[in-house]
Amino acid sequence: MAAKSSGSRHSRSLVDHRPRSGVARYYQLYALLSDALNDGTISPGSALPSEPALAKRHHLSRTTVRRALERLEDEKRIVRRRGSGTFARQVPLVKRLCLNLHAFYEDLPSIAAKTSVSVLRFEPETVPEGGRGPQSRLGERAFVIQRLRKYHGTPYHLSTAYIPESVGRQLRRNALRQMSIITVLDRIGTKTVAAEHTMSAVAADSTAARKLDVSLGAPLLRMRAVFTDGKGRVRAVYESLSRPDHLSVRAELERTATRTARGVWRLKSRPARSSAGVFS
Repeated sequence: MAAKSSGSRHSRSLVDHRPRSGVARYYQLYALLSDALNDGTISPGSALPSEPALAKRHHLSRTTVRRALERLEDEKRIVRRRGSGTFARQVPLVKRLCLNLHAFYEDLPSIAAKTSVSVLRFEPETVPEGGRGPQSRLGERAFVIQRLRKYHGTPYHLSTAYIPESVGRQLRRNALRQMSIITVLDRIGTKTVAAEHTMSAVAADSTAARKLDVSLGAPLLRMRAVFTDGKGRVRAVYESLSRPDHLSVRAELERTATRTARGVWRLKSRPARSSAGVFS
């Protein structure tokens, strides 16, 4: 009975989906199944509908269905067993890095010590004319630094920094494998004294999916920051995409002592304990 109930959930999810015009039919099915795997509609270890069932339900050819399943298999999202069917892969439990908002910059060296980094891009480029975003404040040209971090061999963090071209040309590529952008910048010119951060969730595009080894459309944590010096000049514009299954963000709050009964809540200035690093 339990298996029948599970299959019913899969059916409702698939049937309720409305096809999108202008998108390849195999990709529509791939996206639908990918969403079901992401949100747990198809749970790890459970069976997907058979190829004939998918073909009949969505009025697709077996070739189209097979192409969608092959893409999921290439992404290691499913496993196909001859004579048994197609199953969602079991997701192994992994230790995740933890970044504390109340001790943001104190945590970064600890996390960096546990990870490896490779520099993917280290070059100047022209900022698109009329381009939106803080990087336009750097002028017509900016120096781009893109890095990929891995934890236990798994890519989890893709970052891209835009800095003034004149500063970027003074940097050494090897230094960026060992030090943060802020540390490197502080050694050249004026020091960074302020940072404005924003966080949001985004779906992985084709580039992020390939570099972070996740499926297209998988949820990622996006962090954007603008670093400025004492005169308000932009020192760097930073954006990162992180896998939430490998990086968690947390915060500790405290209530300040005031004469009012309610008080004021704020981030703790320092962590109450050494919680940087990893947790299960």
